[in-house]
Amino acid sequence: MPYSLERRAAKIYRFVFVDLSKVAKHFARVLPANAKVLDIGGGDGELLNHLLTLRPDLNLTMVDIAASVGRFVEPQHLGRVSFCPKTSIQEHLGSIAEPYDAAIISDVMHHIPGTLRLDFLASISAALRSDGMMLIKDIEPGHVISKLSLFADKYISGDRGVALVSRKELCELASQSLPKHQVSEIDLYTENRPNYIMGFTFDI
Repeated sequence: MPYSLERRAAKIYRFVFVDLSKVAKHFARVLPANAKVLDIGGGDGELLNHLLTLRPDLNLTMVDIAASVGRFVEPQHLGRVSFCPKTSIQEHLGSIAEPYDAAIISDVMHHIPGTLRLDFLASISAALRSDGMMLIKDIEPGHVISKLSLFADKYISGDRGVALVSRKELCELASQSLPKHQVSEIDLYTENRPNYIMGFTFDI
């Protein structure tokens, strides 16, 4: 599929499930100034176009197990984004020169097999400064859109093992895998239900 048609199709697909401008707005509101940000599983990078427009002070590294990453990142943002395709967070840990100020994980948790979620979160926290921040965006189960999203992931994207993670379940996972932390719910759920963002900070 030609690039322009692929990008348009992706926008139409997302229109049903999530408003990236609202996700970016809430990420932009809470990320630290001049932060070096780790973006796990950022996919095509469309979210970053919204985020970097709002926050020109940020620099991001996209780490994704997919062979293609960040293909929709717009030219004006490329100088502030590094790309690490075909790379897991565990592999990336061995190559970072200094820890990140923050991490964003958007629509990734429900693709992580249940048995690997604790290690996944622990690995991300290991990439952060001791006073860092982790922002996780995902989809609350129990809504019509949630069910449609599961169907799309299983039968269109092809991930038959996908399983949504509720806000409560995510907090329980964090309590088992993350260092001592504080958790807060960012306001996305009230604006773009069933999408939510949970923030975890370690400066305590």
